[in-house]
Amino acid sequence: MTTTAGSRIAPAAAPALRMAFAIVKLFPGGGLQRDCLALARVVQARGHAVEILTAERAAGDFADDLAVRALPVAARTNHGRQAAFSTRVAAEAARFDAVIGFNKLPGLDALYCADPSIAARMSEVPILALLPRYRAFRALEAESFAPGRATRLLLLSKAQAESYRAAWGTEPERITVLPPTLSLARRQPALRRDGTRDNLRAALGLGGEIVWLAVAVQPATKGLDRTLRALVRHPDARLLVAGLAATDKAAGETLRLARKLGVADRVIWLGHREDVPAVMAVADLLVHPARLDTTGTVILEAVVNGLPVIAGGVCGYAEHVAAAGAGLVVPEPFDAAAFATALATASDPARRAAWSAAGAAYGASPDLYAGREKAADLIIETASAKAAARGGPAPVGAQAVAPVK
Repeated sequence: MTTTAGSRIAPAAAPALRMAFAIVKLFPGGGLQRDCLALARVVQARGHAVEILTAERAAGDFADDLAVRALPVAARTNHGRQAAFSTRVAAEAARFDAVIGFNKLPGLDALYCADPSIAARMSEVPILALLPRYRAFRALEAESFAPGRATRLLLLSKAQAESYRAAWGTEPERITVLPPTLSLARRQPALRRDGTRDNLRAALGLGGEIVWLAVAVQPATKGLDRTLRALVRHPDARLLVAGLAATDKAAGETLRLARKLGVADRVIWLGHREDVPAVMAVADLLVHPARLDTTGTVILEAVVNGLPVIAGGVCGYAEHVAAAGAGLVVPEPFDAAAFATALATASDPARRAAWSAAGAAYGASPDLYAGREKAADLIIETASAKAAARGGPAPVGAQAVAPVK
């Protein structure tokens, strides 16, 4: 089609899609929460509307640039809260072109899944089937992973994908294993040599001792107790704990253990920190003997920032430690003696320096930062296909609310 002057009329721009991102709890510091917010910003920057629906939002300005709406639910248990939240989300679904879940909920168009399979865990430990909590979470998992479901599945590691497929027989065409979702902005290895390291160590009262770093919002899951027990055997080491303050309820049991072991005076609790690259610059070693970790993004963050790593083999991203030559991986099942040997090896400054250089060089690969863009591609593709199937995007009146201030 042309104008009378013969100039071509540009085709109309594709209408913006409207998407709901559903996550049970929204708070700063959690890896899943950070990915949810980052993906919302990527999709929004591409011209689409995103509204984050959550049952519980922590105070703070960490998401004030986004549209967030709380859908409070009354439930006494985590599985009850997730089930009740799913009902609230289902009632909102017609307002959107697609509903993207960050927890397992019924009726999702796509699920960004950072969790291990409950069904696989119950197969390994059959007695768990006696617990209502596990039965309820397994039923929620079935809504996305059982054969015949329509949910597109965005998973974070090959091992995670294989576990779900073995447990459910999920169609492989519904599963995409994303590249790492690391943020390029969090790669700052120069902080180890530009004065930041020395200044922050001085501010924390640290001298020439070896400094371990643990990042643990969930201390038991991340093996913080294992790290404390190992600290007893390394009197020349100090431990920084990021993600928890000593006054946090979740830190109570770990703090009591530190006192019992006589290492409490060598533990510095940093609380929630957004300046993770700077904190990593302070440390000499990331110690991450997790009991469960689908990926362990902190492991890859440490590698690319030149912080040597001792990690448990259960962590999905532990493979990057080996690939980079940036530390040691303690094989599963976890063995305290093997962990102790790895830490003793890491006591050698020359070895740590070699690991640090290798990790920083490994961090130059662009593939390590492609996960969020790839996830955004798939989310938009899913919403576009659904909108086209029903004859166009959601009604104009179904707009996202203004960001919460």
